[in-house]
Amino acid sequence: MIERHYKTRELAELLGLHPETIRRAAQRGQLDSVRIGLDRIYPESAIQCWLETNRERVALVPVHHNGETRSSTTGRVAR
Repeated sequence: MIERHYKTRELAELLGLHPETIRRAAQRGQLDSVRIGLDRIYPESAIQCWLETNRERVALVPVHHNGETRSSTTGRVAR
């Protein structure tokens, strides 16, 4: 069976992360990917493994910055 693959921007939108976060994880070898031309694609199995490995770091923990509460993974302000 052929598994689903995601492009960087597509994966970033799906996970609510910045595309650069995805690229850096791939560059560090934390997230397996395949390079096709200028694109990088990520197999679903590699994404699942990366999410499991980083479950605690990716958890939405409030981060206080300048009196505002922000989600640690999205950077969005909670009001």
